Parts: sequence; structure tokens; C-alpha cells
Amino acid sequence: MVGRSKLRTFDAIKSRVQRRLDGWKEKLLSQAGKEILLKIVAQAIPSYCMSIFLQPTSLCRELNVMMNRYRWGNQSSSKGILWKSWTKLGMSKRKGGLGFRDLHLFNLALLAKQAWRLIQDPDSMAAKFLKEKYFPQGPFLQA
Repeated sequence: MVGRSKLRTFDAIKSRVQRRLDGWKEKLLSQAGKEILLKIVAQAIPSYCMSIFLQPTSLCRELNVMMNRYRWGNQSSSKGILWKSWTKLGMSKRKGGLGFRDLHLFNLALLAKQAWRLIQDPDSMAAKFLKEKYFPQGPFLQA
């Protein structure tokens, strides 16, 4: 149930990502190993919830900061050198980045995908249910 405080509601996602990153010792992994861990594990944890709910921007920003700190090896403290910003690391590999996702933009893309499914297949059970509950008088784009 999403209540009034969305940060508190989605705090479990942040703690799951933090636990997963804490489980891997940062000194034992190479830079490539950290990249794979972040792309495959840490960015996949919030993806299901992101496909259903709009996450607060601050939560996405905090998750990006946690992953950036882990990437550069100063996970436990806020001090240390971050050699490249998360924005630069999020650029495609062709443009000089490492291809990490910006979680807020990824969240918007997943929600847009759900909206596209509702528009393209209005006879599906999910579309009928959501239409009856949230927009019974008009089309989806008017809701």
C-alpha cells in the first residue's frame, strides 16, 4: 500500500540494494566486476516496482549515489574521490560512458511501456480492470 510518505514506502528497495552491495566486498572485485554487479544485480532490484509505481526522484537519486560510491570504492564513507559523475557513467559506451541506467528515466520508460500496452490492447483483462477502476468515463489519455 503506497501511503502518504512515498520515501518510507519504497525504503525497502533502498535497503535491499544496500544489503546487496554490502554483501560484496568492494576490494575483492575489479572495476569490471563492480560494473557487472551494478548492472546485473543492483539496477535490477527496483525494476519490478518501477514498472508499476512512479518512484520519488529523491529515491532514484539516492540509489544512483549508492551505486556510484560502490563503483569508486568508497561505499562506507561519503569522503573520497568520485572520478566521474554518475551522469557521465550513464552515457552510452559509444559516447564515453559505461552505460549505467539513470533510474528515474528508466522508471518513466517502464511506466510509458505500461501505458502503451493499455492503449494498444484495450481488450486485455488488465486494461478492462484499470478502465473500470480509474477512468470509467473516458479514454486512458484523458484520465
